[in-house]
Amino acid sequence: MTSVNDLSSPVTGPWPDHIAGLLGGAMKRLRLEILDTSEENFPGLRVSHYRLLELIPPEGARITDLAEVAGMTKQGLGQHVDYLQKLGYTESDRLSGDRRVRLVRRTARGEEAVAFSVAAIERVEEIWAERLGPERYDVLRATLRELGG
Repeated sequence: MTSVNDLSSPVTGPWPDHIAGLLGGAMKRLRLEILDTSEENFPGLRVSHYRLLELIPPEGARITDLAEVAGMTKQGLGQHVDYLQKLGYTESDRLSGDRRVRLVRRTARGEEAVAFSVAAIERVEEIWAERLGPERYDVLRATLRELGG
């Protein structure tokens, strides 16, 4: 298996040469970096699980609110939360005032998983900043922030 940490080699594609394809190639790099040692550290997690864990605020959040932020249905998000809870990354409780509402929080293990994925993303950012140079990398970040916001 080739190391995904060598981000200088091209990602196997073929990726179309339009913006969606180019962004897809960049996202593939990020996913590979996150998943490189994920299974040995955090068994059963996929990139979508790391993303969801990162979206949960420290005080917790309602399933409905998380689903809206994640762009998922409540049912789909609830299935992810159930899976993460089964693996020990989240916990949830029903609100005493309204038993229909489920409040989700990260466990200590969930916090570790978030730190792991953030560190993987930071490694990619460092490599890309070195490769592009600080000025071009800053422009890339500012441009993506503008386009996404």
